[in-house]
Amino acid sequence: MRKALVLLCLGLIGCATSAKETPVVPVFSEMEMDKIISTFSETIKNNPNYTGAYYNRAMAYFHKNNYAQCWQDVHKAESLGLKFSANFLASLRKSSGRQE
Repeated sequence: MRKALVLLCLGLIGCATSAKETPVVPVFSEMEMDKIISTFSETIKNNPNYTGAYYNRAMAYFHKNNYAQCWQDVHKAESLGLKFSANFLASLRKSSGRQE
């Protein structure tokens, strides 16, 4: 049940449907974010081609300001066919100072 809740919450992080809407971002403690990352890491270990896990772990890394790890998951998810929103990628570029 906890995993389902974590998946639902993280899935909502990037779900704004238009540029005018502000996404509702759940607030997690540092310990909760570490647990979320651990959960998605375990999912990836068991299913290395599951793009949703890379997406959600990238979102968690982004919210922890761990941009290097976020970029790694973005690249892996995109290599598996997932597309991130232009708004998210622009935010990641700005926050990380990288132009990947």
